[in-house]
Amino acid sequence: MAQADAGKLSKNEFYKCPFQHPHPKQKLAFFRDFDQHFRVFGDKPDHFEAVQLHEELAWQARRAESERRSLSKEDLQRISFNAWLEAVKQLTGKTVEVVKK
Repeated sequence: MAQADAGKLSKNEFYKCPFQHPHPKQKLAFFRDFDQHFRVFGDKPDHFEAVQLHEELAWQARRAESERRSLSKEDLQRISFNAWLEAVKQLTGKTVEVVKK
């Protein structure tokens, strides 16, 4: 298992959600898109809290960077990705892992 980096996954790699996913949903703990995964499980309090924290962190980072320069689509994607990693880390104390399947 490796740490997530820059949102680039190969065909057989997935992110592993550090939040609880009870059986039979355990296989759903593996995902390729943060936005989709956390919105699908948004009815779970832990996932919803991650969505809220992500929004806050992403907004702060966007605002800070946009004051210095114009942001491209890639910049916004990078900011969002980093905000997801930080939100999960703040809530769980763990980094998001990349697993090969």
